[in-house]
Amino acid sequence: MKTQVTTIAAAIALALSFSAQARDYENSTINNSANTGSNPAFNSQESIRSGLNGFDRADMRTSLIIQNGDNNNAETDQYGDAQYSRVAQKGNDNSSYVFQSGNEHESIVYQIGDANKSKVIQQGGERNDSFVHQEGNGNESTVAQFWNTSLSDSIVEQFGDNNSSDVYQAYNTDETWSFVHQDGNNNEAKVIQVAADLSASYIYQGGDGHMADVFQSGRNNVSTIRQNVSYGGAAAATHSQVGHNNSAISTQW
Repeated sequence: MKTQVTTIAAAIALALSFSAQARDYENSTINNSANTGSNPAFNSQESIRSGLNGFDRADMRTSLIIQNGDNNNAETDQYGDAQYSRVAQKGNDNSSYVFQSGNEHESIVYQIGDANKSKVIQQGGERNDSFVHQEGNGNESTVAQFWNTSLSDSIVEQFGDNNSSDVYQAYNTDETWSFVHQDGNNNEAKVIQVAADLSASYIYQGGDGHMADVFQSGRNNVSTIRQNVSYGGAAAATHSQVGHNNSAISTQW
């Protein structure tokens, strides 16, 4: 048991390093030529990404849940400011729910196993960070950041089969950043950013049969979808933007 806990604790530490890497979008594709059209648009968002540094803050009030087994469930509710939630689950049919209300919260969910689900809700505060890492089959991830959550970011990494990701950032969420990296079969990603200016969505999919859908309303927003179909299968990328001075780039190879 001690070894199992140590292993999961190490996974959480690794998740911290992933959160920093996820903001370096240039390392998210193995095809350098795909950077030519996409990276200039994201370079204009550099100040936004560098400002989303919640993972660098020192822990103050922390909830840590570690579960190793079948059919487990984890729930975390935090109110106020500067709350930290860590959830690590290894096993089958696990589920995690995190709710944080206020400013400068951080949530990390790390799941390894089959049929896991994760839901993170952060509302009513600025500079909230959500990081989800899932490895396994049939995983799902839902992240919702809304109601005056400017300068917040969501990072989702999924490696496995039949994964899906839904990111919802809405209503006075200026300068928000959404990053989705999926590597596996039959994955789907959907990002919605509403009433968001100077925000960015970046989706990278390396695998078979992936679909990506992004909707943005506001000004000076950027959406990039990169899909590596060299592994076989089909891919679909859809951008829908309402507002002025928005940029959308799809790269498929």
